[in-house]
Formats: sequence, C-alpha cells, structure tokens
Amino acid sequence: MQLHWSGTQLVVAVFDDWEKLHPVLTWIEEEAPRPAALLHTRKDVPPDVLGSRLLKQMTELRFKRPLQRIACTMGALANALSRRSVKGGATLADALDDVLGATQAKQLESHLESGHLVLCVVLRTHDDLSVVCGKLAQSSPHMMGLSNDSLVS
Repeated sequence: MQLHWSGTQLVVAVFDDWEKLHPVLTWIEEEAPRPAALLHTRKDVPPDVLGSRLLKQMTELRFKRPLQRIACTMGALANALSRRSVKGGATLADALDDVLGATQAKQLESHLESGHLVLCVVLRTHDDLSVVCGKLAQSSPHMMGLSNDSLVS
C-alpha cells in the first residue's frame, strides 16, 4: 500500500484486546509522542493499561441509536464527536461519516460494538506517516486507514 501525504491526517487502527494495544500505547507515550485518542466500550480495563496517559482522562460519549456509551480520551476528538452527537449525529457512524466515509464509519462503529479498541493518532508530518503507520500495521489486525484530520485539527 502506498501512502500519500496531504497535510494533517488521522490514522485509525483497531485492536482486538488490551494485550495487543498496550505496547502501542507505551510506544506512543514514551518513544513517539503524538496526539492520540482511544475509544472503547469495554469495562475490563486491566490495571497495567490504566496507567496509560490516554486512559487516565476518559469521558463518555453518548449516542441515541443504539443507546451507545463510548469511552473516549478527553480532548479534541471527544469534543468534536460530542458536538456532532448534539447536532443530530444519532450514532457514532453518523458523527464520523464525513471524516471517514460511510463504510469505514460503520465498520468502526461495528468494531466498538464487538468490544474492540479503537486508537486514533494524529499525523502532522510525512515522517509521522511512515513511522506511525508502520508500527500500527505491525500491531493491529484491523487498520482502518487514513483521513483528513478535520475532526481534531
């Protein structure tokens, strides 16, 4: 897959469990600090993962259909999604439709409904693109892809 740079972008990766996600969170925080957010619907956060910066400040996003409550790292992404839900985004997919496209937005929502963990990382430079996407591709079985970062820029 060849990736092209077009300004600030958001990369989205999905993880099946905390065990696969934890090393990536540690890598982002210690070796490759970048703005990032985590979304999930799980209640089984292990103690070793709770120490992560991204999990220390979580907020709850609420959508009308189905009655979804999604934990999200506090910050620009959570604020943008919250505004979109208030403005009529009945589902997370509705709130993400114009950013990810309808198909990817529904896939992301389905991943969350299945208990998967969604990591969103802001890429600001071409170097970010190759380094972060490379690491996520090695670690995540479900790369959702890139989008222009209109939600959090």
